Amino acid sequence: MTSLFSMSSFVRTYWAYAAALVVRGLELVGKLGLYMLAARVLGAHDAGLFFLCVTWVGLISTVARAGFEKAIMRHMAAELALGAADEARRALHRGIIATTSGGLAATALTLALATPLSTHVFGQPELGAHLAVSAAVILPQTLCIVIGHGLSGLNRGVASQFVQNGLWPVLTFLLVAAGIRSVDGMLLALAAANLAATLLGIGLITRHRPHDAVHPTAHAQERLPALWHTALPLGLVEVVQVSLNSIPLLVLGIFAVPAEVGAFSVANRISMLIWVVIISMGTIAAPSIASLHRRGDWPALRALNRRVRWLVALCGVPVAGAMMAFPAPLLHLIGPGFEVASGALMVMGIGQLINCLLPCQDVVLAMTGHGGILRWLNAGQLATCCILGAVLIPAYGMMGAAVLTALFIAQGAIGTMLMSRRLLPQAFRETDVRLA
Repeated sequence: MTSLFSMSSFVRTYWAYAAALVVRGLELVGKLGLYMLAARVLGAHDAGLFFLCVTWVGLISTVARAGFEKAIMRHMAAELALGAADEARRALHRGIIATTSGGLAATALTLALATPLSTHVFGQPELGAHLAVSAAVILPQTLCIVIGHGLSGLNRGVASQFVQNGLWPVLTFLLVAAGIRSVDGMLLALAAANLAATLLGIGLITRHRPHDAVHPTAHAQERLPALWHTALPLGLVEVVQVSLNSIPLLVLGIFAVPAEVGAFSVANRISMLIWVVIISMGTIAAPSIASLHRRGDWPALRALNRRVRWLVALCGVPVAGAMMAFPAPLLHLIGPGFEVASGALMVMGIGQLINCLLPCQDVVLAMTGHGGILRWLNAGQLATCCILGAVLIPAYGMMGAAVLTALFIAQGAIGTMLMSRRLLPQAFRETDVRLA
């Protein structure tokens, strides 16, 4: 009987993490399939244009969300922890209104800047028409991510990741495999897939019924700040993070030919497999972190933080090791000619190894109300990226972009771990320091 109880407890503890990894595996299949098809169908030149458009959409969509998606997740989870379902619902509605407005503004801005960006920044006039088409992706992608975070705030982390990460890559891949052979067609397929995922997410939220609340401890916080107040620093963090992921590629696009940009983009996306693991675990843990912090349950929060770090290391270290040991075969899977980025993938794998050994502390800081600290840590990463990027990329091209990427990834992991230990010692060891 004891062994059956232990097994049941183990399953309850880890099934969500395992299911989330399965969903992320679905994302991996969809994205790698899409990248392989895009590389083979479009060729290195047009694939470079496609990846530039996708990178731009990711950047401008992050600006449009302005951090409201993570604020929604924190507020919903924290309010539901105290049984305040109406407050959680209001946070979701306000966040959707704000991000829809931002998405529409970003769409209009992209349409206005498509030609100037392609001509005066990238020096590739043919990119302009594709950038204009990519504007159709912005609002669906923005809302897909916001609705996914809303599901996470309801503590439905697996459904959240299926909506915002797992479904649209597979749908896009299937649409492209059905016969799409152009950059514009692939961009429109991406828009349609994000829209479908958004509608599914809305349906899941509508059908959800909150569980009974857990009574707070004596140290629970009584009120949360306004949603925009939580969103503002987190929005800046999100913009900086997507900028960090985009700047090396965008700057390389200025100094390198599209074929080299395409090869680096593929290598960079392969290195982001570590992020897939980290974000997967972090998304599952985030609402629980916010809830436990709101209730002041430090022993449970400490155990959760330790469990997540070990799980990420267990799953992430082998992936990073494969990137460093077998970069050329991994790139060859995408398509012939991409092996030129083998050295870049190896270098970025080193940065991601550090990342998976010191994971998810940005989530801990964000879900416990330390968004302002995250903002300053990210500002330091951005300064590193801009200063070193101005030197490394023009001088060393693809390898310079890879070294730059590895440096700011490692900087972010180390910085968030140090600040998390300093500001939240209760999340690492027993202490008498009470919740601030």
